[in-house]
Amino acid sequence: MVSRKKLKGKARKAVKAEAAAGGRDVALSLYLSKQLGLFLTGNNGNGCTHGWDPNKYPADHDCNKFIGGVFRTFVESTKSGFTAGFVVNEAVSFTHAIFPDVWSDSASLEWIAAAFISLGTFTSIHTGDVFLCGAAMGFSESLKQHVACYHVGSQPLIYTAKIDDLLWAEERRTISYLKKRIPCKCLNAKYKAVKSLPKMYTCCNKTCSLPDRSVNLSAMMTCGGCRREHYCSEECQAAHWEDHRDACKGWRKWNAENCTK
Repeated sequence: MVSRKKLKGKARKAVKAEAAAGGRDVALSLYLSKQLGLFLTGNNGNGCTHGWDPNKYPADHDCNKFIGGVFRTFVESTKSGFTAGFVVNEAVSFTHAIFPDVWSDSASLEWIAAAFISLGTFTSIHTGDVFLCGAAMGFSESLKQHVACYHVGSQPLIYTAKIDDLLWAEERRTISYLKKRIPCKCLNAKYKAVKSLPKMYTCCNKTCSLPDRSVNLSAMMTCGGCRREHYCSEECQAAHWEDHRDACKGWRKWNAENCTK
């Protein structure tokens, strides 16, 4: 398996050029690169970009390079077998290093977040690629959370449980999340087909033994302190406490100061 350091290096180089690949990887890289090209130009069959304006910035603008670099990181991670969570973390890390000015501008981040919602929608409609949908939603949500936390001040911490849930989301959750964030009706038919499926959520304990840590939302337990972390059982909540402790304190303090009872 490719190391984290090597993946970061590939991601940085991908901003300037496609990474070299061979055999099956060439086909995958070309396919995803073609998909990116269609997505960026809005040439996706019906011309809808799902609320995102791809022409807001010139092609050589850092915002477009940012998007291209992240997408190619997705490509490299797909070939290397990394999880969607790993690739989102790597994408956040390397774009912070290469594009600090973009991260300091909330308008740019909002535009890029909309781009990845558009990409997730595009992918859901045309290929149903679970990895790419999850990575697109997770990365978009990471950007939105950054804006809320560090630019607007509407929350005290990054809400990691929500991002994690999107990375593991099943089809109903994916379609529902995307549908609520696009102004068009492109996902209406898909949502109608899946809305009767059970509402599933991801247990926040990363060592949960359930398949994909997935459990029916109606059966989930919520942390009584922060009211944001969800678990499948008391055992999972207890097992996750050491990791959750500091975030729980931060959210509890913020809730007490900002939420009316």
